[in-house]
Amino acid sequence: MSEDTLRDYTEILERQIAEGAMTLDRPASGQFLSALSCGFDIGFGPMLLVAMGTATGAAIPGSVSKVMMSLMYTLGFVYVILGRSELFTEHTTLAVLPVLDGREPLRKLAQLWGTVYAGNIVGGVFVAAFIAYLGPVMGLVTTDMVVHVARPFVTLSPLGVFAGALLAGWLMGLLSWILTSVSDTISRVAVIVMTTFVIGFAHLPHCVAGNIEVLAAIFAGANITLVQWARFLAVTTVGNAVGGVVFVSLIKYAHVRRGVPDEVAVDIKQKPGVGVKRTSLTEDEE
Repeated sequence: MSEDTLRDYTEILERQIAEGAMTLDRPASGQFLSALSCGFDIGFGPMLLVAMGTATGAAIPGSVSKVMMSLMYTLGFVYVILGRSELFTEHTTLAVLPVLDGREPLRKLAQLWGTVYAGNIVGGVFVAAFIAYLGPVMGLVTTDMVVHVARPFVTLSPLGVFAGALLAGWLMGLLSWILTSVSDTISRVAVIVMTTFVIGFAHLPHCVAGNIEVLAAIFAGANITLVQWARFLAVTTVGNAVGGVVFVSLIKYAHVRRGVPDEVAVDIKQKPGVGVKRTSLTEDEE
């Protein structure tokens, strides 16, 4: 087995904390430009999802088309994560850990979240406009498919959107955690595809990728009001953040820090004429 598969949870946590601290210490301008690039790159996922739906249409069964569309959706995350761009839902988990560990102040986390979120959204607006206005011109997508894909996000109840966003944030946090345990490119791609395929197949709301879908539909002329869009974005953002922070950052941090065996003092009976010092062993050594 490769060395990557043997990393234990303590090493994963330390690597996550170190990476999170490095991200928090980057200049704000660098954070924003990286997040802007991420907003552009992740847009390939929604764009190719809609393109696949347009290409397959009624030619193949709906279940097969859904699988193919979901696979296309994963490509945006592959480009972003392997390209090391700043994605908000990844940092809702990663950047929290140095703060939980007392190594970085909460102020830096708030600044990072705000900067990365703004960059992701701004970049996403440009991609959404490209999909809506130039996609049909290129013959890549149809307006009807753009609207069809986004419609469920604004017709769900706020509770439904929040529940789906919670799961998406949870999965993105889990993805960040698992990626720390592997380093070879093939393994990383496999983990990214497997995890984000679930988000695409279940059509879970993602505050960056899902927002591109909704904005593209608005630009394409869908009957979606700005209030509906703002509600979707707000509820999805909160759900993604709660899912990543609570179900991954807090729980995994707690279980790692509490999972280290306590040292157990052991007394060894002294033989006549032999001096024996009191020693301390871990439970595993015992």
